[in-house]
Amino acid sequence: MTASTTIDGTDFGLVCDTCGQTVTGLGATMHNWDLVWSLFSRHGWTGTRLATGPHSCARCSRVPLAAVTVTVPARCGVEPSAEPGDEAADDARVRLRITRGVPVVELSGDVDATAAGALREALATAGRRPPHVVIDLAQAKTLDSAALAELVTARHRAAQAGGHACLVGLPGRVSRTLHTLCLRHLFVELPDRESALAWLRGDQVPQQRLR
Repeated sequence: MTASTTIDGTDFGLVCDTCGQTVTGLGATMHNWDLVWSLFSRHGWTGTRLATGPHSCARCSRVPLAAVTVTVPARCGVEPSAEPGDEAADDARVRLRITRGVPVVELSGDVDATAAGALREALATAGRRPPHVVIDLAQAKTLDSAALAELVTARHRAAQAGGHACLVGLPGRVSRTLHTLCLRHLFVELPDRESALAWLRGDQVPQQRLR
């Protein structure tokens, strides 16, 4: 999935996936993705309502947007039948482990477009163990639009399998970004990994509304 936003804290922009036209500084003036999209869509922009795209500007809106596809790579870091303790991806910022049968993807540091490939592979591998996935953000500092697009894709994959995508250890800055881009409703948010694993077993109900 091609991300269509550029994020700097609570600020973001809108990018045309066809020609690359970029409108920046939208968060500083409009504060909320839904408000931005309602305005731009009235002025000819087309695409999805999600901030992760794809989108086309008014000039390019006659060009059909490519269908979003999810490709599971032939090489995966974890065999579906395995129960590894800890498996590193090609990028040190992305790590996949299977804990009590549930895939847990750990992110650390600044997760940007350079880590998107490793994140995509880890989440695709996690998708081979449906229906749930836990994404641990406790050590993450920032997520850019490419990383957010991969998380949204993983959430849709889990939902199609009848499962949930849980975000745990959500840092304040990442939480504000998800709120600004109106993406928080897509995920279940829980304080830590153990809480998520317990909730997925049906042991407890999170305080937050089920997203």
